[in-house]
Amino acid sequence: ESWVLDPNKSITLTASGNVLVLGELVMKPASADIEHALIFQGVDNSAFVGGGMDPVPTDVGLWVMGDGRLDLEGEEKPAWGYEFDPSWLGDEVMAAPNTQGDYYVFEEMTSTPPPNELGYPTELMNLTRNVRIEGTPEGFTHVFLRSTQPQTIRYVALRYMAPHFGDSDRTGRYGLHFHMAGEGSRGSIVEGVVVRDAGNHAFVPHASHGITFRDTIAYNVLNEAYWWDPAPEEEDTTNDTNDLIWDRAVVAGVDLGVEGNKFRLAGFFLGNGSNMTISNSVAVGVRGEPDSESSGFIWPEGAGAVWLFENNVAHNNLSNGVFVWQNNAEVHPVDGFTGYYNGKAGIEHGAYENSYQYHDLALPGNGVAIISHALGGESDQGEVDTQTWTNITSGGGTLIIDKHATQPEVPVRFMDCDFGLVVVADEEGGVPGKYDFVNCDLQPDEFDLESAYGSSVFRVQNADGTTYQLLGNGTETEIALFYE
Repeated sequence: ESWVLDPNKSITLTASGNVLVLGELVMKPASADIEHALIFQGVDNSAFVGGGMDPVPTDVGLWVMGDGRLDLEGEEKPAWGYEFDPSWLGDEVMAAPNTQGDYYVFEEMTSTPPPNELGYPTELMNLTRNVRIEGTPEGFTHVFLRSTQPQTIRYVALRYMAPHFGDSDRTGRYGLHFHMAGEGSRGSIVEGVVVRDAGNHAFVPHASHGITFRDTIAYNVLNEAYWWDPAPEEEDTTNDTNDLIWDRAVVAGVDLGVEGNKFRLAGFFLGNGSNMTISNSVAVGVRGEPDSESSGFIWPEGAGAVWLFENNVAHNNLSNGVFVWQNNAEVHPVDGFTGYYNGKAGIEHGAYENSYQYHDLALPGNGVAIISHALGGESDQGEVDTQTWTNITSGGGTLIIDKHATQPEVPVRFMDCDFGLVVVADEEGGVPGKYDFVNCDLQPDEFDLESAYGSSVFRVQNADGTTYQLLGNGTETEIALFYE
């Protein structure tokens, strides 16, 4: 059957049990001053059991199954931006932290705040929507979609979602969860949607293909906000998600749940699948354990899929802007990334050997600009000969070269960079490193070799024609040009 809420009346539905959609649920107010809301009350999160493919009576939430379809459309408005929009007056608009050392403070705003000392404005996020699905602070709920039909979910606010229970973050009860819908989800659009005040993952497109997430906001959530289940084995494609778009997606304020990845928490978890894009997206206020590998964006060890990664931003995160831990010969392009005021590093890149291709990086004001763990490897695509880093602006930031665990095949290549210091700390690794620096204006005294492996090799070719080789033991020799 169809439930169609009168578009000309403000309506609040309350439920203390599951709402199961096998037909169609339509919530489309005719104007901004009309509200449609579905509120789950009296939910007992201690009774949740999680898991499975079908509705569970104790796990109270909105379930879209069979041929079920959501057609939810609130007032269309700018979801977020860098200037206060006049249409936002009267709405709840939060500004992200934007000063060095601040990873926690989100402030409500009624105007545009000034940019920070680096010249960067901060994100302003409108959290108010006139279509809402909510639990309560005492009982969180969830949305579970395993349907054969595409979904339309636009300008909706989901609050008090994704309860924590049990001894794992893999509960199956998340904020907005497409669960193994396969081709059934193809054509789904999630736009302008807010998931806030959530006890677990916010947006989960798990083995559900062809979904576009645009202008979405995960605010004040626990565990990885944009995520799906990693496969138990790298060759296992059961959990793969294909043809996915995350565009202008925002993570704002993420911390650890009781269960979850305590040392590699992230805003965006770049999982396995094919033809996946993340662009124009922002991660801010990702916390986790101090001195950990938490990050705004993570390529985890068990997911080697190639993503189209373009023009993303990570700032004011407790540890890293980007964290990579990959060992494969795939070419991973990273085109345009800005990371600033991240407490540990703009980018921490590992693990042992890979062929990532970084282009156009702005990395000012971080703890250090880059931490390099991984050596270069020849890719399985003939035109790519190593791991490369091109056009890096760090404001004289530091590159740290850490210890290595495998023999180098080819040098890692940095080109057109402005590092003020290269700290080589690979002494304990047992194998040397190989790094080339082209047009980076590095002088021998800008290499800190106190903890360097003696036979590591650093070739430098500056724009003024200066060309030399430096060993980890401090030996310097003139060499011929090595890169054209």
